[in-house]
Amino acid sequence: MRLFWKDNDPACKIEVPERLTVSHEALVRTGLADRCVSVPVREATDAEILLAHSEEYLEAVKKTPYMSLEDLMELTRQYGDVYFHPNIYHCAKLAAGAALQLVDSVMTGKVRNGMALVRPPGHHSMRSAANGFCVFNNVAIAARYAKQKYGVRRVLIVDWDIHHGQGVQYCFEDDPSVLYFSWHRYEHQKFWPHLRNSDYDIVGKEKGAGFNINVPWNKVGMENGDYLSVFCHVLLPVAYEFCPDLVLVCAGFDSAIGDPEGEMCATPDVFAHLTHLLMNLAGGKLCAVLEVRPPSLYKKDAEEKVWPEPPKRVTPPVCAALVLPDDVACPEGCERFSFSEDLDPLLASKLRYG
Repeated sequence: MRLFWKDNDPACKIEVPERLTVSHEALVRTGLADRCVSVPVREATDAEILLAHSEEYLEAVKKTPYMSLEDLMELTRQYGDVYFHPNIYHCAKLAAGAALQLVDSVMTGKVRNGMALVRPPGHHSMRSAANGFCVFNNVAIAARYAKQKYGVRRVLIVDWDIHHGQGVQYCFEDDPSVLYFSWHRYEHQKFWPHLRNSDYDIVGKEKGAGFNINVPWNKVGMENGDYLSVFCHVLLPVAYEFCPDLVLVCAGFDSAIGDPEGEMCATPDVFAHLTHLLMNLAGGKLCAVLEVRPPSLYKKDAEEKVWPEPPKRVTPPVCAALVLPDDVACPEGCERFSFSEDLDPLLASKLRYG
């Protein structure tokens, strides 16, 4: 499904099928696809979509397969920065359903963690409105689905897309059982979606006050150290106290180097580190859901910058571990030490105790 309404519309070069094909091809080319478990997808049901959306909005989207191009364009004008297509309802149900299948696989122990490569994205869509290429809010639906089906008490949602996921924020702003964290390009409200509610002092409301964390970037060019500093000094201390049972990631990579709109300088390596840091929470139960990928990735030079050849592994492969003082108990569901793969017990003992 490709947008061809206006040849000169920048949106035609952002929300494109290559968001998925480039991602999958990179996984195959680097050999990572062979190390992954493929989870079958399904369409989300009406009841599941209604966990985060109104009946009126769902009924409006249901009509799109039967609309003329003129009717679709008229419906599009009712919302912001979104484009409707006769197949968008089917694709949006598949995107939400894929996120739910991933939650099922993680919560039942079939996989330890995973990523759903989906299109259309979801984190901008609101209860009764499509927005920012997003139709159904895949991550918001997944969070409420996990709470309803598996009795998950606390969910951490981390949004590292370059745009603020206002749809997720609005969905959970009064819910103390969901901690939402977002960093995003802001530039004092000059960057899309241009919302006052994307600023740092918007922390949630009523019972949810304190469970919404916004880190607005007021300049571009943020590097790996900036991302890691925010994680280590802002997010992780709160996340460990929150002690989630499940971690969901709104994984938009327009915050990576090479994206002309994001204009950030973080390399792919840092997203691996961020992911491993999050895997120390919730017993490693982590589900990442694709949001937006850089349009520049469709150029070979930028693709090589963001999808470099993976380095040869050295022995032993370990990831950073959070070390707590002896007098501080490790929170339930968290691990004091976490390694990228199983190690020899003697080596692990040396790494732990020196």
